[in-house]
This record gives sequence, C-alpha cells and structure tokens, in this order.
Amino acid sequence: MIKMEGINKCYRLGGENIHALSDVSFNVADGEYVAIIGPSGSGKSTLMNIIGCLDVQDSGSYKLAGTDTSKFSGRQLAKLRNTHIGFIFQGFNLLGRLNALENVELPLIYQGVRRKQRRQRAEEALSIVGLADRMKHRPSQLSGGQQQRVAIARALVANPQIILADEPTGNLDTSTGAEIMDIFEKLNAEGKTIVLITHDTNIAARAQRSLSIVDGRIGFEAQEVM
Repeated sequence: MIKMEGINKCYRLGGENIHALSDVSFNVADGEYVAIIGPSGSGKSTLMNIIGCLDVQDSGSYKLAGTDTSKFSGRQLAKLRNTHIGFIFQGFNLLGRLNALENVELPLIYQGVRRKQRRQRAEEALSIVGLADRMKHRPSQLSGGQQQRVAIARALVANPQIILADEPTGNLDTSTGAEIMDIFEKLNAEGKTIVLITHDTNIAARAQRSLSIVDGRIGFEAQEVM
C-alpha cells in the first residue's frame, strides 16, 4: 500500500540546508496498522505530509497503492490523496460554522457527490463513531473526544484505503484518548490501513508495528505488538 525507498527532503532555513528526511525507506502493507514514533523535530510531520501527498520528496521513490507519485502534478496528487487517504489531525480541523453532519459531508462535496447520497453517507459515518445523536451539533457544542470522533467520521466518509492520523489523541485526556484508539483498532480489524504519527510510546504500543524516526532517519522497527 505504501512503499518508500530512499526518501530525502531538505529545507532552506536562514541560509542553511535542513535535512528533514534522510534516506527513509519502509513499507506498509494493505490492512496494516503502523505507528511512526518520534520526538518533536524528528521529521515525522514532514514524513506524514509526503505520505499524505501534501508535499513531495526531493529525491527517492514513493509509491501509494502501486502508483509512483514522483512525477505527479499538484492536481494529480490532490486526486490521489482524495481517493486513497483519510486524514485525522490533533487539532480536529472542524469548521465551527458547520454542524457535525455538514463537517463530515465536506470531502464528498469536493468529490461531487449528490446531496442526498452524501447526507446518507455522512449519517452512516457518524453512526459508526457513536455520534448518531449529535449530528446537528456544532463543534463548540461537542467535547474534545466528540470532535475527534467527527474528524474520524469525516476521514471515513469517502471510504479511503488509508487512515493517516497525526497525533490524534494529543489534545485529549487519557480516558478519551483510549476510546479513540479503540475506534482505530476496530477500523483496522475491518480492513483499513492505518498509519499513526505520534510521540507517545503508549499510543504507539497500540499499533501492530511501530517505526522510530530520529533526526530524519528511520532508526529501528519494533516487534509486532501481540
């Protein structure tokens, strides 16, 4: 599903070249649940952006679902991203003027799905995450955990092959974070490929497999969590 070989990414900052990623290589199989763990500044956000087709590498090969992304234009990357990946962020990224149902519908609007169909699919997605009774609530009327559930429903509504989650429990208390991780495990059991970006070893331990990133390099691969 995800195949990276020799990925390098460099930024220019204050007249100095900053190597965000150096010779990164790893694979994620279809249906796997993988955590990428590293401290602040380790390069994990840059790596997430490349996995999510939000940015492109300077060199190396990235294949997503068998498609080589290296020669893609911005429009082609956007189409690939919208087709294959559902994003979940630490800050939820919900629009405050829209209710939960309308927030979940957004990806389907961009895909040109008709109103009746997208409304039905959004309702189904919210039901999956346990928010059938909160569909008309705006983000300000929801708890942090409920907002993250809305964000998960939004990621699911287009039926992506991959869920890419960036610090999804970072703004939540321990109990609520555990509930969100339970949802990820359920989604993975249903066949979704999940890539989780985190700095928290306890969160990473919930995945089937974890990779460590330090100073822009993949350092080691942990044993599968039983």
